[in-house]
Amino acid sequence: MRFISAAIATLVFASASMQAQRTIVPINRDWKFTYGDIENAEKKVFDDSQWQTIHVPHDFQIHQPWVAPAPDEMPDSDNPVANVRSRLSSRGFKEMGTGWYRKTFTPEPQWKGKRVLLDFEGIMLVGDVYVNGERVGGTDYGYLGFETDITDKLKYGQPNTIAVKADTGKPENSRWYTGGGLFRDVKFVITPADRYFTRHPLFVTTPVAEADSATIVVEAGVFSTPANTTPIATRLTVYNPQGEQIFTNTSKRNFNKRQNPWEYILDSIKVKQPQRWSCETPVLYKAVAELIDSTGKAFDKVETNFGIRKIEFSPEYGFKLNGKKLLLKGIANHHTLGALGAAAYPAAIEKRIKLLKEYGFNHIRTSHNPYSESFLDLCDRHGILVLDELYDKWLTQYAGGRTSWEDQWQYTIPEWIKRDRNHPSIIIWSLGNELQIQPEIPYGDYGVTPYLMQKPLVKRLDPTRPVTVAMHPHGRGMDLDSEPWPLAKLTDITSYNYRYMFFPNDGKRYPHMNFYQSEASASAMGPNFFEMDLDKNIGLAYWGMIDYLGESNGWPEKGWAHGVFDISLEPKPTAYFLRSFYKPDEPIVHIAIKGKRKSIDWNGID
Repeated sequence: MRFISAAIATLVFASASMQAQRTIVPINRDWKFTYGDIENAEKKVFDDSQWQTIHVPHDFQIHQPWVAPAPDEMPDSDNPVANVRSRLSSRGFKEMGTGWYRKTFTPEPQWKGKRVLLDFEGIMLVGDVYVNGERVGGTDYGYLGFETDITDKLKYGQPNTIAVKADTGKPENSRWYTGGGLFRDVKFVITPADRYFTRHPLFVTTPVAEADSATIVVEAGVFSTPANTTPIATRLTVYNPQGEQIFTNTSKRNFNKRQNPWEYILDSIKVKQPQRWSCETPVLYKAVAELIDSTGKAFDKVETNFGIRKIEFSPEYGFKLNGKKLLLKGIANHHTLGALGAAAYPAAIEKRIKLLKEYGFNHIRTSHNPYSESFLDLCDRHGILVLDELYDKWLTQYAGGRTSWEDQWQYTIPEWIKRDRNHPSIIIWSLGNELQIQPEIPYGDYGVTPYLMQKPLVKRLDPTRPVTVAMHPHGRGMDLDSEPWPLAKLTDITSYNYRYMFFPNDGKRYPHMNFYQSEASASAMGPNFFEMDLDKNIGLAYWGMIDYLGESNGWPEKGWAHGVFDISLEPKPTAYFLRSFYKPDEPIVHIAIKGKRKSIDWNGID
């Protein structure tokens, strides 16, 4: 009964504020769920009374039983970068499958005349959405969200039904455990019908971010129906990290009918003695934009947090934050949360970030897909620098498996960049991982053409950050004099997995290269840190520092077990070794026992 009351209270609150501006109504609670592909589950009239009641975020795959490999299952070595020991070894020995979600609601009368959107932050791995039995949208790449306009699908004065079908795909559609289902937030977004801010409408940049002064530029996207050609009146207000208003201004512009939606600069703001965002002082400003009517009353409103900070990259010093050299001391891990699965719980994510900070990490590479919005919010708040990565491979197989990658990237890149570009924690965009060794990648030139096609779109949406891809060592062996891959010569940041020893020679031949060790091996921990030129390289991200489900080396091992923290976040002895050089100014003594296996054991029993 408590949950039902909370849901009613939320809708009542939404109704009270509906007259003024857009309204966000979370609908994470009290969904009906069942596992399996159920016939007619999308219909408005369907008996789901025996289904389980769940709350979003939810990962249905984590609840499936472990599936041991059949005796005749053999390793698959056809893919040089896929760890396939048996059919489900890469996916954590959890069976693939389909899950159905249903939710019944009655639209508020105040929604009439408004634009009503259904917003999903992600459906894993692919998904389809139905309202009252009609398909209204879906996703072929579950790591990113989408919205669908259901204004004309609603039936007022009676119950309406949302049904969602989520499919984990086939085992070969991922190289690790992905989870399944509504693993991120779901909400209604109610806006004005004829003029409103677009999806992810605000873009805040700080082209000047010095210690004594800064410039803040705020852009916005606005849509107007053809019938509404009146000038656009916008009010922009900016607040400092203490919540104090430091700027407000109202401006009016004639609407550009030839560009609809129209993206334009709201204002450029000068700030003296700015409070700059850094790993030690992760302070956040807020920009609030409102569309206002002739009386000055707001009829649509959006806001975003942002940070004032300056990032610089150069082969001479690697990376500088606010004018100071900073070495990235990082981790490359998947988004899942151990025994919690793929469901994006902010409290669990924050626990991991705090643990990483305690051990000296200042950087996370989102291997190999976009993480949740709550993850990025937490990185902003805790001062973690992020390399934000879009894909594993530019192949249909690893891009959901349902729609060709060639038909996806033009849509996934705008959603990804616009969603994430205001986060000060993000300093590099990565378009993919271990790409240059795959001859089957579109256009047959080992990633060169796909990269050159995608990068201009990234730069148009965000010209402030460099673009990279991570490259696998396969193909060069250990010949340090060999020629770099063609793709390595094109990226803004030269990112190598495991082959830091190539940096010196490649840098001599190609002085423009700025090196980053996008994956570093735990087995070479120490040498792969100290043997880099720490003064000139950007830094590194150690692979799989937190154990995770999937990519198992064989049953009964359920996943990757070579990190410095186990799957429950307990530190292994090697965590203290890493801490000793990630936090060199901190005195540390930790005793561990090396066993006969030449590995560091917990208790010396071997």
